Amino acid sequence: MSRLASYALLAVLIILAAGCTLEQKLAKTFIGQKNFGDFYLLKPDRLFKYNLKEFEIPGIDTLGNYTKDSLLMANSLFLKNISDSVFIEAFTSGLATALESFGAEVLPEHAVDTLLVNGGTPHILNVAQFSLEEYIHPYSSEELVYDEIIVIDGIDLNAINYNVWLELGMLNTEKNNKVLFVSDFLLDYINGTLKQNLITGKMSFDYTIDTITMEQVYEYSRQFGKATANYLFDYLMNNYIGENLPEDYIYERIFYHYDPVRKILYPAAEEDRIIQIENY
Repeated sequence: MSRLASYALLAVLIILAAGCTLEQKLAKTFIGQKNFGDFYLLKPDRLFKYNLKEFEIPGIDTLGNYTKDSLLMANSLFLKNISDSVFIEAFTSGLATALESFGAEVLPEHAVDTLLVNGGTPHILNVAQFSLEEYIHPYSSEELVYDEIIVIDGIDLNAINYNVWLELGMLNTEKNNKVLFVSDFLLDYINGTLKQNLITGKMSFDYTIDTITMEQVYEYSRQFGKATANYLFDYLMNNYIGENLPEDYIYERIFYHYDPVRKILYPAAEEDRIIQIENY
């Protein structure tokens, strides 16, 4: 590489570093706030539950929608046993606990009088909809054995999708509400090892499956609430960065994630972010 090319590359790196440094400084300012916001938390009245395993019921396509939905629910492994109120309480408890760990004050629904008396511009966080989807997840993996790739498949695991839509607004402002979406899933736990027959040389996969328990369903709801709060914190932090960057900012924006346990800041991949659906 020529000296001129080396100087050009160095200049580019310095420019990029300058942009990252400014964004990181703004992020650290946001993180350092003692109270990054007040949240008035609204819970959903019910869960939407969908058993997607239609293939397990012969002739289901010939049934009416009501009969079909009732039969699918009755034949579900988990959905039919889930208490909406217990599940929602676990999620919102995890959500509130994590928000409070960031320094937020979370007001429950019955604190509406306090909300009105305090004034200001608190966030209105409405858990607008929560859906659960029960389905079968085909397990597959690849193992390298003696320079040969062994494909392990043909194993079905039970799975549940957790999907939540949040409506985020601010009281006493003209800002549009945001609709945000977060999704995750819970699977059966599979534990197995590859074994080779010493005589034939044939490889086999010996495994056991621990099926999802109802205790895990509720506990994962709590953990999902905490994860949703982390995504929400990142979303608000990155909005703060964008709102405080100079108008003539020329660098490509980086979306940052803050890890409150290790207290570090790093770029987040698209799949590790909350999804903004629309404004209205």
